[in-house]
Order: sequence, then C-alpha cells, then structure tokens
Amino acid sequence: MRSVGLDIGGTNIKGVVIDNDGNILSSYERKSNYHEKDYMKNIEGIIQELLDYCGNEIEGIGIGVPGIVDNEEGKVIVCPALSWKDVYLKKHIENKFKIKTIIENDVNSWTIAEKYFGCTKNFKDFVMITIGTGIGCGIYINNSIYRGNTFESGEVGYLPLGLDAYNRQYSTEDFGYFESNASASSVGIKYKLKTGRTLGCKEIFERARKGEKVALEVVEEIYNYLGLGIGAISCIINPGKIVIGGGMANEGEEFIYQVSKNVNKLIPFSTSIELSKTGQYGGAMGSAQLVFLQS
Repeated sequence: MRSVGLDIGGTNIKGVVIDNDGNILSSYERKSNYHEKDYMKNIEGIIQELLDYCGNEIEGIGIGVPGIVDNEEGKVIVCPALSWKDVYLKKHIENKFKIKTIIENDVNSWTIAEKYFGCTKNFKDFVMITIGTGIGCGIYINNSIYRGNTFESGEVGYLPLGLDAYNRQYSTEDFGYFESNASASSVGIKYKLKTGRTLGCKEIFERARKGEKVALEVVEEIYNYLGLGIGAISCIINPGKIVIGGGMANEGEEFIYQVSKNVNKLIPFSTSIELSKTGQYGGAMGSAQLVFLQS
C-alpha cells in the first residue's frame, strides 16, 4: 500500500507518496503562499496532485503542521506561520477527500521519519531539532513521541535563555525568544539591523565564510544562542542523540562542529549531535509513516 505525507512549513510545503518500506515513490514541493496566502487551497491542491499518482492504492493521508497540534482530535490549536487558530484540519481534509487523515506537529512527524528511516533506528530516546523559519523539537522517549500535557512539549522556540527575555511578553501566536535569536529567519533580521540590507540566511552564512565582518558577527551570535538552547535541552532530557534538520542544517558538518563546540563549552557531559539523514522530505515521510503506524 501507499500513503501520502505533507510537511507544511512557513515558507514551503513538501509532499511525498511512500510505500510500506519508506521508499519515496513521488514527491512534490511548492511555496506555502502559492495561492496568495490561501493555505488551505494550496494544501488541497498538493494532496490532489499526490493522490492522482496513487490511484486507488492509498492507505491514508498524514499532515505535519508547524504549531501546537491536538493529534487525537486532529485540530491545529495554533499555527503562527499560517495565522491559524483552532483549525479542525483532520475533519476538513477527510470531508474533502473521503480518506483517513492524521494530523501531527511537523517536527514530531520528522522525528518519526528519523526513527524509522534515519540515524536513530537503534535509539529509544533521542531529540530531533529543526531550525528553519522557527525552531521546533520532537522528543522521542522510551520508543514513543512525548507530546506533553497539552500537546505543547517540544515548543523549544519559546525557551527563555537570557534575562532580556523579560523585555516582551510572548504568546503562542508569536515566535518565541529562542527562535527569535537563533532561527534561519532571525539571521536575516539581525543582519538587516546591522547593515540595513535584506539578505537570506544562506547568503549571510556564505558571506561569513568569506570573512565579511558583519556576517561573521551575526553567525557567531546565532551559534552562541544555539549552544545555549541545545545545551539546555540536553541537560533536561539527556537524549541518546540529538538530530538536527531544517534549512540551517544545510550548512553541513561545519554547522554541527560549531554547535557541538558551543554545547560542550556549557555542559559537563557529552551529547552526540548529528545531521538528519532523512533530508529535505523527512517531515513529509514521517507524516506518511504515521498513516501506516496507525492503520
């Protein structure tokens, strides 16, 4: 059988069709605001593209959403990236396509992919951190996803890592202190504040590698904040491994080296930190795998 999985991001939506063994049979990607910020219309269009590939061989649809998700009810409680609040996405998609649908937090979905297809197959306790538009965390404890009392476990973007966190009041509809200082989007914001110029995260990291002074300052500050946040997560959970994915992880082994170096400066015990092995479609693969796990 086959299943469809979506990974909804603040910038892009990725979709896949996988088989029972996790092989990607088809993939699709486009901008989240493809339909002039009509996110639901865009999601429906991508699902239809993937269903057209599947034909009748479809077990279900899994969707990973960046925000707080009640996976039991299939409700998106809040999703700042899409300006959603109390959206009954499971009910909407099932009414539209008449196919069983599972809704999950996007990082939890990617965590599932890493467990079944990535670098943590032999780990019963690990953490998955994604660093993109925001920062999210999937917590896998004793061979299952830990979601917390109100489905808010892993919302590490709100970690208050310094006294200046008191300078403003954060709500679940905002990006939090940690991601405001260490996400890919914050790289561009910090650079613009210093130079007045608008550049993306990738280009700023490239300029830092070439020795540009301001870019180096911004990148060093980002690595310092990542050390604080990931060090705190490691202290609280003591995971067997920390896996990092998302746009900033495309900086590769140098990125892992700098983050690991900073974490090791702050905490007195060793933590293994690795790049995700499931790649750009990890979140979508995990969403699709959830269908098989719950069938």
